[in-house]
Amino acid sequence: MVRRAVDAVRAAGIQRTVVVIPPDTDRVAAVLPTDVTLAVQREPLGTGDAVRAGLACLGENVRRVVVLGGDTPLVSPETIRRVAGAVPAATIALAAAELDIPDGYGRVILRDSSCVERIVEEADASPEERALRLVNGMLFSFDRTWLQSVSGEIPTAANGEIYLTALVERATTEGREVRVIRADDPWEIVGVNTRQQLAEVEAALRNRVRARLMDEGVTIVDPASAFIDESVVVAPDVILQPHCYLRGRTVVATGCILGPGAEVIDSRLGEGARVWWSVVEGADVGPGVSIGPYSRVRPGTILGADVALGSFAEVKNSSVGAGTQMHHFSYLGDADVGTDVNIGAGAVTCNFDGVEKHRTVIGAGAFVGSDTMLVAPVVVGERAMTGAGAVVTKDVPAGARVVGVPARALPGNNPSPLRMPASRRARSPQGGHPPPGGRGRSNPDRGADRDG
Repeated sequence: MVRRAVDAVRAAGIQRTVVVIPPDTDRVAAVLPTDVTLAVQREPLGTGDAVRAGLACLGENVRRVVVLGGDTPLVSPETIRRVAGAVPAATIALAAAELDIPDGYGRVILRDSSCVERIVEEADASPEERALRLVNGMLFSFDRTWLQSVSGEIPTAANGEIYLTALVERATTEGREVRVIRADDPWEIVGVNTRQQLAEVEAALRNRVRARLMDEGVTIVDPASAFIDESVVVAPDVILQPHCYLRGRTVVATGCILGPGAEVIDSRLGEGARVWWSVVEGADVGPGVSIGPYSRVRPGTILGADVALGSFAEVKNSSVGAGTQMHHFSYLGDADVGTDVNIGAGAVTCNFDGVEKHRTVIGAGAFVGSDTMLVAPVVVGERAMTGAGAVVTKDVPAGARVVGVPARALPGNNPSPLRMPASRRARSPQGGHPPPGGRGRSNPDRGADRDG
């Protein structure tokens, strides 16, 4: 929440940012930009005392001070600019909005449509005042000279706190103007004090993100089940099926179809990629790749164009060449795989010897048979084949065929398996699946589901 508030202040063009924190809050400081000034409020004596701590960090040349609550994560830079711009014409400007349920907020008492008479905290409000729905948004702009002169004179409330809002009545008593700026969206001024309120604010932010993406041409089949971080970039003409979770620094290119049940974290997806009932994290996924169902792509993975990962396939810290297929129950860890490789069902790279990780290299056009164990470090040459259940502990030359436990070369000529060029593989717009009729026994182009 604090980081979002700081980002909004900086985006509004505020020249210097001071964040007031309690003592021993290294976790807060750790998430803030390094050029933010930290001011320590020694005791939690209220918002007025917090502003005193912040003022002590400002130079004498500052003429206008903006104060924003760190628990107001949905405020927009535009609203901050509007509030800041109302000073110095007014001594104080503040943001407010009408809430259907104003419980917990200070009520804004108006003198007329644009000027404020005072702010009354809910605990001190009369029944008539509590019925008002215009509430304080904890976003203020002050004339610095006046604020500095009166900050030490803010009275202490009955509960022992020093309320910044008390300065509104002080200013109006002196005949100074206090101007109200109404936020365009009431969510901008909503503060977070409980976990329930946090969930409500996060839901509002997700609504904003989904609405923006749909306006930009993204199809979201079931918006209520799409959880998309504000930092995610989604191109037009992407389709998000139900139960999609897009997080972090994810970038999704045009034509992708995600879901049902896709979670993509800090990854890049190329044009026309398809992910369903699977998790992709920290990966670079090429165009036309098909992932799922029930696959996991882990950090450090690069998948080339038209790679197909099927049911219960897992890839970690590996590069996989274009056109390679790994349809089910297989694992690639710390591997470099060439183009047009077939990884059979149950094949595993044994990359950990109990002490260190080792890499496996599989050449272009190789055929890794079902249940093959590749005990790293090991190299399988181009167009080489491993038989079902082989345990490969030594390098396999290009074009060779090995079988057995431990794997040994078959004598005689070792022809490569018949495979069609990647350019001829039939693919549907959904990625990786042949068109209707493409899997019949009489179809000569049924290479889209090689298993070994």
